[in-house]
Amino acid sequence: MAKYDEVPVPRGTSRRWEVLMSDEDATPQPIRQDGRTALDVRAEHRVLQSFSDSELEAMPLLAESEALVRRGHYLDLHDPARAGFVAEGDEVVEPGQHVIARKEVTGALWDELQRACDGVLGRRSATRLRPAV
Repeated sequence: MAKYDEVPVPRGTSRRWEVLMSDEDATPQPIRQDGRTALDVRAEHRVLQSFSDSELEAMPLLAESEALVRRGHYLDLHDPARAGFVAEGDEVVEPGQHVIARKEVTGALWDELQRACDGVLGRRSATRLRPAV
């Protein structure tokens, strides 16, 4: 019997392979978890202590078992060291995990969240310094 690499390749299309294109960016995914916001979990996270109630109301949490969108920006309140991480597409929100999607908050609020994460960790970042008042 001939080896695999010794068999002649048939002419034309073999119809053995298909190319699948992903349209995950075209389909919006639900974000809110039964109306839960960062205000509901303020006591569990040091990152949220400096925010007002109205700001926390504007931060919806992702639902448990929710798949993160590939190349989407997220903030895991349980892991401030990963502030502003980019999802690879195979992650899901675990039970008890509190994740905020970048596209669900304003740019100013997102910057404040990243500064709060830096403050909890005791680090300063040149790109996240607060502007002079």
